[in-house]
Amino acid sequence: MSWLLPSALGVAAAAAIVVVALHFIARSKPIAESLPTARFVPARPVHARTRSIALTDVLLLLARLAAVLALGVAVAGPMISRRGRISRIIIVDRSRAVANITEVRDSARRIASPGGVVVTFDSAARAGNLSALDSLGTTHAQGSLSAAIAAATRAAVRASTDADSLELVLVSPLVREEIDEATSKLRAAWPGRIRLVLVAAVASQSSKPRVELRADANDAIGAGLSLMGVVAPRGSVRLVRTAPTHDDSLWASVDGHVLIHWPARDNVVGWKRRASIDAIGGVTANGATVVARFPRLWQVEGDPIARWSDGEPAATERSVGDGCIRDVGILMDEASDLALRAPFRRFMGELIGPCGGAVATGLIDSTTRASLAGGPSLAAATDVRDRTIESSPWTPWLLALAAVLLIGELALRRSQRAVA
Repeated sequence: MSWLLPSALGVAAAAAIVVVALHFIARSKPIAESLPTARFVPARPVHARTRSIALTDVLLLLARLAAVLALGVAVAGPMISRRGRISRIIIVDRSRAVANITEVRDSARRIASPGGVVVTFDSAARAGNLSALDSLGTTHAQGSLSAAIAAATRAAVRASTDADSLELVLVSPLVREEIDEATSKLRAAWPGRIRLVLVAAVASQSSKPRVELRADANDAIGAGLSLMGVVAPRGSVRLVRTAPTHDDSLWASVDGHVLIHWPARDNVVGWKRRASIDAIGGVTANGATVVARFPRLWQVEGDPIARWSDGEPAATERSVGDGCIRDVGILMDEASDLALRAPFRRFMGELIGPCGGAVATGLIDSTTRASLAGGPSLAAATDVRDRTIESSPWTPWLLALAAVLLIGELALRRSQRAVA
């Protein structure tokens, strides 16, 4: 058993001592005695009292003590957990780094217990129950262990009220791209171990994507792609230099397909124009930078995959079904040879990559893995609970008991007065 506010027990104990001390000060009327004459008796009545040190009204004392103690225990908030019970929170990776989602589901089911909590994650995390494993599938999003640990910690706070210890289990291939600067800090905040269950990671993508190109014969971007040797009649990437059609959107919704809408002219329908049109000296995508003077006409919306040199998005990505669509707001000068240069080809290599960007499938090193796992001990439920928002299920009942005892004390006091 633990207490939400242990200091309330000390206050209740002090109040009980005061109640007992007051009961030792007995007050009573003096015994009436006959006087030899009544001429010295004053005309007005005199109400006399005597004091003595003696314990009186034992039943009344017990009722008051019980009421004070019940109130103190109610405010202290008793938390009674099942002795020895372990609540297990399973963190399940569904990101693009997972090679076989069936392996992930089977590994999680072998570890899970009835009523357990399952946290699924890719770039974001969501807590649920075991039924979440039934419809679990991989996504094209990059995994974030920081988001997973944060969501699992919140789920552990809720599960701590009915357990003695807590354990986090992480089912993941544990690739490098899932670690960021916040991961170590969030891991350090968890007071127990994390059991690591490794599954297979997706194979590295060494082959070049095949790009379907819909553009004019002398298009500058098409010339650059031809030098890269990626243009093909059919492929997983479709680059459209004109207005995309409804069929293009349907094509983009297929698993692994990337539709790139890169207008060749400034007459784009549906894109938001910038409040002030200007020019800027460079654009970058995942470290691949092109230095040139580009006009900026539009504000593209979505998750940034390329940025202007001042940080504003130059190209964005949004999910469509199992694929994605990329909007590229970079207006090229058709008379320039910029698309034929090596920096621009490296930049293009990032834009024609898979949804979510290229997967960094390298596994984390043994030192990082050991730090992530932590020590051998489980987390104590009392170390995880949020005392500021937690409430005891026994408090309402104890308050009701205190109210009944106070009513009983009042009835007992009145009955004693009537007898006196």
